[in-house]
Amino acid sequence: MPLTKQEIIYYLTHKEAAEELFRQADAIRKKYCGDVAHLRGVIHFSNYCRCNDLYCGLRRDNKEMKRMRMDEDMIVELALKIASQGIRTIVLQSGEDLFYTRAMICRIIKRIKEKADVAITLSLGERSYDDFKAFKDAGADRYLMKHETMNAKLYEKMRPGRKLKDRLKALEYLRRLDFQVGTGNIVGLPGQTLEDLAADILFFQDFQPDMINIGPFIPHKRTPLKDYPPGDFDLMLRVFALTRIVTLNTHLAAANTVATLKPIEGQYLCFIKGGANVLMPNCNPFAESKKKKVEFEFQCAPKKRYVSLEEAREILKRAGRKMAKDKGHSLKKGVGRQIC
Repeated sequence: MPLTKQEIIYYLTHKEAAEELFRQADAIRKKYCGDVAHLRGVIHFSNYCRCNDLYCGLRRDNKEMKRMRMDEDMIVELALKIASQGIRTIVLQSGEDLFYTRAMICRIIKRIKEKADVAITLSLGERSYDDFKAFKDAGADRYLMKHETMNAKLYEKMRPGRKLKDRLKALEYLRRLDFQVGTGNIVGLPGQTLEDLAADILFFQDFQPDMINIGPFIPHKRTPLKDYPPGDFDLMLRVFALTRIVTLNTHLAAANTVATLKPIEGQYLCFIKGGANVLMPNCNPFAESKKKKVEFEFQCAPKKRYVSLEEAREILKRAGRKMAKDKGHSLKKGVGRQIC
């Protein structure tokens, strides 16, 4: 359902129109995605990062973070454990860590695929076209890389040394290689305007990603933005709803940062009002053992609340959704952008 910039800004501005907006989003979600929801098992395998983003706890200049990398065997073992629990998509996520070479990532993908019937999503940041091609040839199905904001000046301020045009070029590379492509934005970045958020939603409308991951800004005490307020949950929920309306059948994920901003109700509300149909529970070993003192800190945001597999299933049950048993591939074939 195409919207204009003026219509988007109206809904972002007028809180009294929110309930009608949420009804529309939920109706579209039900029509195009049904009442099933997808769980993606996330493995955070490295918290090293070459980037120095002002908002991210993984930033290169955060010298207080205890850094860690999983070896190949550990990543594969954990992926197979997740698959044995009925999860059909494995998300391999790290900071932008070039320690993991093209050959290493390809070996990991092939080893998982040889032993488990799962889809593999990569979230490794910007890589070369040749890297992307090798990952696809090795068997990777999807690639998630948030564009963060469509305001080029704000993007370059928030991500020193990086340019939005390069990010968008990387997304086009992924599409050209026939990846199922995921992107997303941050709601509440310091200096962000409603016009910026409207530009993000218009980008979603034009690009029609296979998956979108939306999350709020949450200040981290070890970053330059530590004293700024967090993103507004109600505004973020409207961004969710508008995104569902303009993308119809895109898989829409409620990030773990949503649960951090609003621990009890956050992701549930994204499901019943915002049109979300995907959760990405954290499947690292420390989360399953429920240790208070984690051994592997993957804190893009402070005290980030990682939703466990059990919690994710409870959210789906409460929202009246059934857990999908398939791999949850893109729904874009036949509606919106043709991917095949």
